[in-house]
Amino acid sequence: MKNHKIETSEVTYIELMLLAKKYDLDFIEITKDIMAICHENNSMYILAAEYIKSGVNVFDAFHAAHCNGEIISSDHVYDKMDIKRINLED
Repeated sequence: MKNHKIETSEVTYIELMLLAKKYDLDFIEITKDIMAICHENNSMYILAAEYIKSGVNVFDAFHAAHCNGEIISSDHVYDKMDIKRINLED
């Protein structure tokens, strides 16, 4: 059998997190499984999964994981996280 390098995009992680939420599956374990299959080691995906597990919605969790601790948003969800929010309304 020929070896293949499996690659995927962040969209796959997002889609699988939405399904995990729908079917009450473990976000962190699914993320680790995807990373193992693709031989990836991206801590942002784990961080997003941890945010989702804590109750943040999937899209906000991925934004938070990418923002390096500071985000421009009118969404108050980031106030409950360790993220500095620059309010759009100011």
